[in-house]
Amino acid sequence: MEKVNMKNKSGKAKILGTFVCIGGALVLILYKGMPIINPQSHHIATTTSAAASNLKKWIIGSIFLTAGCLLWSSWFLIQERVGKKYPYQYSSTAILSLFATIQSAILNLIVHRNNAIWILKGKLQILTVVYSGLVGTGLCYVAMAWCVKQRGPVFTAAFTPLLQMFVVVLDLWILKEEIYLGSVVGSVLVISGMYMLLWGKSKDRGQCALKDTQENQKDEECH
Repeated sequence: MEKVNMKNKSGKAKILGTFVCIGGALVLILYKGMPIINPQSHHIATTTSAAASNLKKWIIGSIFLTAGCLLWSSWFLIQERVGKKYPYQYSSTAILSLFATIQSAILNLIVHRNNAIWILKGKLQILTVVYSGLVGTGLCYVAMAWCVKQRGPVFTAAFTPLLQMFVVVLDLWILKEEIYLGSVVGSVLVISGMYMLLWGKSKDRGQCALKDTQENQKDEECH
């Protein structure tokens, strides 16, 4: 779906930008480093995290995280093909949400046999469910499907690592957590990689537009 010409700067920029972006996301997830705001707490935090770490759970979590990334990437590729045959973002998102609800309900019934967890308690839980359904699932998937239709899966997927950066910002401003060196380095790499990738794609679009213009001019001269 994505043509890459390694002889051109745009092709090299897309490949390099992809690897830099992925590397930045991995740094955000896997590397912590020393705290930026309060360096004195580095030793305590490291000792606590090392004592509380569980290798088995970390391995299982890494496997599920890898599987989730592969499935998430496949969604963009599938959406590209679906959008060509069924270019209706609202109804396709509704169908997607319906089957996701059925799958989640079946999984929840298998894991949790207690029916009491289905009952929403308090305004906060109700608002959380409504917001997650309308914004987190509805609007976001419609917007992503529209972007895939307009610019392709690579362009849309390039913004996915920004989610890790938003998590870091929310941790700092809302949860008042420490900002570590790994978060800063990873964020810089993500932004740099995304910029290189988008720059390469913009150059490709410019070259395609130039070729189309030249071909149209040749056709007019022939006529």
